[in-house]
Amino acid sequence: MYQWRKFEFFEEKYAGKRLVPDEVSGRIECCSSGRGKIAVGCEDGTVSLLDRGFKFSYGFQAHTSSVLFLQQLKQRNFLLTVGEDEQISPQLSSVCLKVFDLDKTQPEGPSTPIPDCIQILRIFTNQFPEAKITSFLVLEEAPPILLIAIGLDNGCIYCIQGDIARERIKRFMLQVKNRQEKTQCSITGMGFRVDGKAFQLFAVTPTSVSLFNLQTQPAIRQTLDQIGSSANSVAMNDRLELIIGRPEAVYFYEVDGRGPCWAFEGEKKFIGWFRGYLLCVIADQRNGSNTFNIYDLKNRLIAHSIVVKEVSHMLCEWGSILLIMNDKSAICIGEKDMESKLDMLFKKNLYTVAINLVQSQQADAAATAEVLRKYGDHLYSKQDFDEAMAQYIHTIGHLEPSYVIQKFLDAQRIYNLTNYLENLHEKGLGSKDHTTLLLNCYTKLKDVDKLEHESKLIEEDHRMIDKYQEGTSTMRKEIQDLRTNAIIFPLSKCTACTFALDLTAVHFMCMHSFHQRCLGDNEKECLECAHEYRSVLETKRNLEQNSKNQDQFFNQVKNSKMDFQ
Repeated sequence: MYQWRKFEFFEEKYAGKRLVPDEVSGRIECCSSGRGKIAVGCEDGTVSLLDRGFKFSYGFQAHTSSVLFLQQLKQRNFLLTVGEDEQISPQLSSVCLKVFDLDKTQPEGPSTPIPDCIQILRIFTNQFPEAKITSFLVLEEAPPILLIAIGLDNGCIYCIQGDIARERIKRFMLQVKNRQEKTQCSITGMGFRVDGKAFQLFAVTPTSVSLFNLQTQPAIRQTLDQIGSSANSVAMNDRLELIIGRPEAVYFYEVDGRGPCWAFEGEKKFIGWFRGYLLCVIADQRNGSNTFNIYDLKNRLIAHSIVVKEVSHMLCEWGSILLIMNDKSAICIGEKDMESKLDMLFKKNLYTVAINLVQSQQADAAATAEVLRKYGDHLYSKQDFDEAMAQYIHTIGHLEPSYVIQKFLDAQRIYNLTNYLENLHEKGLGSKDHTTLLLNCYTKLKDVDKLEHESKLIEEDHRMIDKYQEGTSTMRKEIQDLRTNAIIFPLSKCTACTFALDLTAVHFMCMHSFHQRCLGDNEKECLECAHEYRSVLETKRNLEQNSKNQDQFFNQVKNSKMDFQ
């Protein structure tokens, strides 16, 4: 079985473990993150807002009883909560959805602020019977439109779509059935997939994975798999794929069914996705411990691994991964900078891993070239000249050519040096000194064909130089004639109407002539050459505009493949 390499590309922040503030007194039922804050809902109906570093900001009573689910919106500073309130009548359910505007607060007591509750919706109605809520998900469409999916333990999903704050909404229901037993089962996880105008919803139960196409009414359900997963082991990645954790492996699903899987054994208590990394809290049944692993699937390595207590919630905020434990302790894990990760790999001579890492994380070309240079130096020191040169060739345009040339001149590796110089010329970065050196290499290698080829190229370049010099001389002579000699306009007929010219006539330097009446009010440009003249003016305006944007110019010079020194 393939053994994944382990590295410490992440580190614990705030000097190790933190504690949820004492102001959060109730048992934590749900958490959400966004807009630089953590929202914590408790069994006593309170919601607490935490700032960076788990510092208590403020709290308020959102429901009279437990807060079951909540979600902090990203586009607007709204908090949606699902919780239990006092039952007004036997016909009305105590469970409701509330919308709080966190930008609008009013004092509660001497100093404690409470956000405005701008809407209260009853989730269950006569058309939508009450059941236990098992999952909750909100999709922010074009503001103020929201699409809320509420998963139930009877296999139904209640959807609310529209401007929730103004109660301009529509409701509809989706249903997942167990094909084998013809019974309904609990919704354990959901994930929205938005591709252009296509809205789709993944729905997971312990025994199935389904995909609903929400563009049609009623929505069309497609069964992707006959095996599902438990709660907390469902997530979406940034490629809009559904991720499911099962004891034997982690599976990825696309719209057409199950995709790749990764064999990580152990019960997946939590699954998440963070900046291209797969997050897993895995329980070891043998010793009862829990391990939190961060997987880099692209490079097949474990970027961080730590033994943790019983995790109750996992979320991402402040550019970090946050784990909240059952005992209200918390761990904040952040990614190390690229330089630290590369230094770690260089010390272990893992240059191929380093190259894959910088490429997968879309580092700039200069950073990638620096890694390739170090890998080339490492191979050169081991006298693996062919492989070293293969790396140096990839650095062309970023690494000074003399650095490579001197190395291979000292080693008398003429064949490798020739290869490098050829690539240098192919990319248009070869100077005349490089050309001379390349010809000398061909001479030493007695490569007659390439010498003749280069000789022909040089002759062709000389012909082009002569041609351009001749054209330049002709143009200069024409300019001098215009400055010193009288100009005769030979046309006797108007270019526009073709009748004989009479006074008043207008002559242009392009040798076109017109009656003044044919030109109308536009006497400043030739009707025949106007289009070409406007193109020249547009080019001139663009050049003048670009000349004012010096930062853009210097960035283009810096990133150019040409060797500007």
